[in-house]
Amino acid sequence: MAPKRRLMEYRCIVCPIDESGLSDKAEETAAYLSGLTGARLILVYVMHKWYDSSILVTDSEEWGKIHQQWLDDGRELLDREAERLRARGIRNIKTELRDGETAYEIIQIAFEQHANLIVMATERASLVEKLFGNSVSYNVTNKAPCPVLWVYSHPRE
Repeated sequence: MAPKRRLMEYRCIVCPIDESGLSDKAEETAAYLSGLTGARLILVYVMHKWYDSSILVTDSEEWGKIHQQWLDDGRELLDREAERLRARGIRNIKTELRDGETAYEIIQIAFEQHANLIVMATERASLVEKLFGNSVSYNVTNKAPCPVLWVYSHPRE
């Protein structure tokens, strides 16, 4: 007799987070799926401000301090959220702090970690955002090595 297969075979779930309420919804969804399936949950914070500000950035000491503070803030968020989820019983959590273009970094982590699912928050992209590729969720979905579960901010109108 063949062994029973679990309904979902997730082994690795990637979940990008930030400090928005919408991100909290995606994180809760990813944590639920991780707890349900035993999958490793990778919380990701991409510090994109430096990348987005590159035209203004110099090699000055002041910019170096600002950059480091942004990275420290991201690390603090990741540590705080990982501890919060561990307190709720989610055990297999890893955190990744990246510096760069958000969609690219999320996709890279999914490739590197052999993710089976990316759970990410999104607001509905406008037609203009879709046409010009300005939506992180749209770019991740089109290039990800695995399925992407979008958690929306509000129901479709």
